[in-house]
Amino acid sequence: MLTLKHYELLVVLAEELHFGRAAQRLGISQPQLTHQLKQMEEIVGTLLFNRNRRRVELTRAGNLLLPEASGVMRHAKRAEAVALQAGHGLLGELRLGYIGAVTLNGVLTRLLTKFRTRAIKIQLQLLLMDLDQQFPEVKAGNLDAGLVRLPYPALSPDLATRTLYHENLWIALPRDHPMAEQEDVELAALGGEDFIATHLPASAGFSAAVHTACTEAGITPNVVYRAPQFTAIASLVEAGLGVAVVPEALGRVRLPGVVYRPLRDITVRAEIALVYRQDNRSPPLDLLLDCIEDAEPAG
Repeated sequence: MLTLKHYELLVVLAEELHFGRAAQRLGISQPQLTHQLKQMEEIVGTLLFNRNRRRVELTRAGNLLLPEASGVMRHAKRAEAVALQAGHGLLGELRLGYIGAVTLNGVLTRLLTKFRTRAIKIQLQLLLMDLDQQFPEVKAGNLDAGLVRLPYPALSPDLATRTLYHENLWIALPRDHPMAEQEDVELAALGGEDFIATHLPASAGFSAAVHTACTEAGITPNVVYRAPQFTAIASLVEAGLGVAVVPEALGRVRLPGVVYRPLRDITVRAEIALVYRQDNRSPPLDLLLDCIEDAEPAG
């Protein structure tokens, strides 16, 4: 059976592609490294490295095994960190991804406030990440959970979601726009406008909500610019480059040249959810899931 030392040897030698340097990093002699590599190759039944006097390179089998070995090392380091945290009175770690929008609508604040009161001995690591980055990171185990928007196309069956909040859609207009003085705006009346949108496809996240709203209104928006963040979208609106359907909470981002108005006769709302692996039932994640019922902002 392969041991952790075998996996470490494979990773280090693949990085160095030099027996002397790899042995030095591993703290063993070069003959010991050669012996352990041969032992590893005997266990798996194939060569993992082609080597001669001039070069060392991974075989096809070595290339296939390398990602698995890297994963084993990553999880081993995490287990070591958990043990060290427990030794210092901590009870684990929670790595939580989040999209920027949840810092505006109160979802992140409310969820973390509840979590910290119940998990004072859990180390919390927060990572600001785009929606399309979080799903693969949660699936790979690099994040314990992520605060995202739904829907997400081809959602992996390994992943579960819990809805936290539904947010109203508003329109961001340049201050000198003819409809800027109205109390609310009919989306159908903007059919001839240039639009600014997020970078995501119409099947994902906030873009899906906008697509549905435009379909309800009977318009096809002429998208002239795209941006990954809503603050950037608001800046483009301020520059007079178009109008944008945005989440209601973006109204907290005050720009002198932008006005925000509710959309009239729109039934769709944008969904914010927590995504996590169904097989990840760690105590920190269980505590976070217990906090969800208290996380939705009022209104």
